Amino acid sequence: MSTVPMTKLGPSPVTEYLRRVVADLREVEGGAVNTSIPELANADPSTVGIAVATVDGALYQAGDTKQEFSIQSISKAFTYAQALTDRGVEGVLEKIDVEPSGDAFNEISLQPDTGRPSNPMINAGAIASTSLVRNTSHGSRMERILRLYSRCAGRQLRINKTVQTQERRAGHRNRALGWLLTSRGIIEGDPTGALEDYFSQCAVMLNCVDLARMGATLAAGGRNPVTGERVLEPPVVSDVLSVMSTCGMYDDAGRWALRVGLPAKSGVSGGVVAVLPGQLAVAVFSPPLDRHGNSVRGVAACERLTKDLDLHFARTERNGHSTVRAEYTLAEAPSLVRRNEAATEVLEEHGKDARIIELQGDLRFAGAETAVRTVREAARQSRYVLVDIRQVVDMARFVIPMLGRAAEQVENTGHHVVLIAEKGNEHAGQLEHSMPVFTTRAEALTWAEDRILEEFGGGECTPDKVASTRSELLSTMDEEDVRRIRAHTEPVSWDAGATVLRAGQKFNGVFMVTSGRVEVSRRSPQGDRVELEIIGPGMSFGEIAMGTGLRYLVSFTALSDVTAQRLSPEAIAQIEEEDPRLAMRWWRAVSQQAMLRIEERWRQRAGETFTAD
Repeated sequence: MSTVPMTKLGPSPVTEYLRRVVADLREVEGGAVNTSIPELANADPSTVGIAVATVDGALYQAGDTKQEFSIQSISKAFTYAQALTDRGVEGVLEKIDVEPSGDAFNEISLQPDTGRPSNPMINAGAIASTSLVRNTSHGSRMERILRLYSRCAGRQLRINKTVQTQERRAGHRNRALGWLLTSRGIIEGDPTGALEDYFSQCAVMLNCVDLARMGATLAAGGRNPVTGERVLEPPVVSDVLSVMSTCGMYDDAGRWALRVGLPAKSGVSGGVVAVLPGQLAVAVFSPPLDRHGNSVRGVAACERLTKDLDLHFARTERNGHSTVRAEYTLAEAPSLVRRNEAATEVLEEHGKDARIIELQGDLRFAGAETAVRTVREAARQSRYVLVDIRQVVDMARFVIPMLGRAAEQVENTGHHVVLIAEKGNEHAGQLEHSMPVFTTRAEALTWAEDRILEEFGGGECTPDKVASTRSELLSTMDEEDVRRIRAHTEPVSWDAGATVLRAGQKFNGVFMVTSGRVEVSRRSPQGDRVELEIIGPGMSFGEIAMGTGLRYLVSFTALSDVTAQRLSPEAIAQIEEEDPRLAMRWWRAVSQQAMLRIEERWRQRAGETFTAD
């Protein structure tokens, strides 16, 4: 088994796609950088970065993803989560409502009757959220806020002192909001400490990768997908994402819900994070902002990804099960072809060089990403990867091209990917890459076994024809016994497609194949024809009927022109009458072969899944 370095496979098709998106975004013009503080005003407007982080720890990125920027208003969502953790949902609702304001982020939006800010995503609500985070023996309010951000990102983040100072100097309107909140009893006592911490939280530095992983922590219900740490409790995450859905993009929230359909939060530095619960998060950074205070390219990127990859909440996977239904090697689940001893030894040694991946459910972006990642990883370890899509219920248009691109990358390493799809599958017709397509798993497994035997086995592994005395049924008998049994046989033959024996037919002898292939099949309770086994030169069939009431329980069909030696019922009776000792040795040979076939069938069943061809 040869291992291919991941670098030799090249970038994932997902990464290639993101690179194309970034290239297109660089051509998008419009908007202006925020000038509220010098650090924001000096941002490079040409910067564009995108990162996608999944709930199982995968990361894809393109563009300027290592460029640091201040978190700004994106901090509001995570500080709100800390406030909910400290005070509980009812305690927070007493101070902050959860209704969209329809106003800009810095509007004075307090309810006339209660004085509550409309929601925690506008400045007034965010300052109130910060005030609700407790100072504890485990750290001050700001230390605990920074610790939460860092745990979500999976690394220690820092506060930019320059940005912090500039925020403090330019924060007159926010100070007014703080004192207004105090006048209405939302903040108890002097608001200065909460304001200082609010300025500090906005000055936390991060990059696209950090932001994507923070979003993925929310997507994963509060557990960081990389570190595995439980950062937030699921009910808290649910509340945060709900508010992000309705209020995270300020007075553009309605259009965002229509065009993107993901809980999201933006910041005036140019960052945007969007979360697809249970699956992934997207982070974009590009400084020019639109009139709502949202990144122009960030909005364009999220709209593009939603359209191309079906990320909108109304169009995501219906199936809650894993995309990868099963993954196993050829050694664990061999084909239906009954192989001779030489071939069996080769396949047992090299069976891990072929791997089967069964996919299921709805394949949209999250499922496709998992499938492609699984295929690429399997192709690093195994020369042949068989991808079975027959249990896929629904598939987005981009999935097959993505799999085709992965197959093309694998082919460049000398390894191979094939597809298993039902005949007439509309998606298989979308393949641009010349990936082999099989209609049954049995055909694909046989193809993989034949490739392995061609590479590692000799001619004895796949003979086109054998001598009439070279049957495995007779392999345990000495040459004289074989000669004497052979003297009682007669040659028979069938054309390709001919029915050799039918289920229910009376015992008509034991057949030792010398050339060609015979298929063994039966009918299911529903009347469907089920292929059980394929028999080639050197193999035998028909002897099982001697232990089943002298009737065949299965049918035998010639897959090609077939020749065989037949030991008729009359010949068997003659041997038993004339030479009981030879008959005993014959029956022992039959029993040994039957036990070997049962053992082989058990091994096959151990690796089988519920998918039936």
